[in-house]
Amino acid sequence: MNEVVKKKSLTAQDWQDAALNVIAHQGVAAVAVEPLARELGVTKGSFYWHFSNRMDLVKQSLKQWRLGDKKLVEETILIIKNPKKRLLAWFKLSAEPIQTHLIYSTLLADRSHTIISKILKEITLERLEHLQQSYREMGFDEKFAKAQSLLAYSVYVGFLHMSKTLYGSLPDSKQAEEYAQFVSKQLLKSL
Repeated sequence: MNEVVKKKSLTAQDWQDAALNVIAHQGVAAVAVEPLARELGVTKGSFYWHFSNRMDLVKQSLKQWRLGDKKLVEETILIIKNPKKRLLAWFKLSAEPIQTHLIYSTLLADRSHTIISKILKEITLERLEHLQQSYREMGFDEKFAKAQSLLAYSVYVGFLHMSKTLYGSLPDSKQAEEYAQFVSKQLLKSL
């Protein structure tokens, strides 16, 4: 009996997910159509059904990542009303071994590209404002809130850089939890 095997029809989302996985571990420069097609088990023709070229895929993938990252922050952190608990949630999330942190860390290394630098600037300013808002809500003046937010965000960026440099990835959840607890104590102990 001859069985006809139907190939799954790939969506733009499938291509974007695959591209984001490459970006997370190897950087934007490593995103290439042929290797992605092989990984996805399809021909390059499938790619051109959804994207005009490699850069279109990169732009759409980064847009998808940006929206997903923003949604994650909104749904796990910004919904917390208590500013101190919100900050604790920030520190915990920042240490979690999730793909969005790997992508962000890799993009920092690729920041000379115009598209990437624009996205990184938007994200950084947005996150700093969220952190500053939490500190202001705790009763601190604008100057302190800004300085403390810069310190907290610098710790986050440094942690990502160090983790990828030393280990090639982020620590596991248990290590991340321990680190988040330590950071919380250090950044909130004098408050």
